Amino acid sequence: MSRRGLFSERYVGLGDAPPDTAARNDPVINPPDLTQAQKVVRPIWLDPPTNWENIDQINYALLPAIGATVIILSFQVPIGRNGVINRVANNFVGGGWVEGTGDVIWKILVDGAPPPGATSYASIAASLGSPANPVPISGFRIFENQVLTLVAFNNPAGPDGGVVVAGQRVGGRLLGYLYPRELEDDSIWI
Repeated sequence: MSRRGLFSERYVGLGDAPPDTAARNDPVINPPDLTQAQKVVRPIWLDPPTNWENIDQINYALLPAIGATVIILSFQVPIGRNGVINRVANNFVGGGWVEGTGDVIWKILVDGAPPPGATSYASIAASLGSPANPVPISGFRIFENQVLTLVAFNNPAGPDGGVVVAGQRVGGRLLGYLYPRELEDDSIWI
């Protein structure tokens, strides 16, 4: 027997044991190579896809009479698109209103009702950021043909009985993105 053959059949120490198929396939003993990049695909309502379109709606309106509502802005989601609203802002410009009193109430509505899963936006009694600096929110989804509306209500049930109109303005901004509807998984429950 040659010297070379003798050494090739001899195993010394743990690292020199013959290959074991079960051990080679065991992820605990032989973990996968984690240095390889793995593609992570997050839902399109969390991260916009590459073919997203911007939503940036901003407007101001005159404060309505006590007991009345004014539409600040309205936006209809185009056919073939769904989207996400993930930043909002509303504010009051002028005198006679105290932040947080409820004398003026802003509402974000989808088809005339609070957004599903985001019903707290049906009664906003204070400024959320400003139109120049909207606040990030967890977000809510919007779907093709829905009408997104931001309104302000001069609330007679507020502690001061509403705000006496003297040329003040109420404003707001809604930001997010749209994406092609066909990117949605048809089996998803909304």
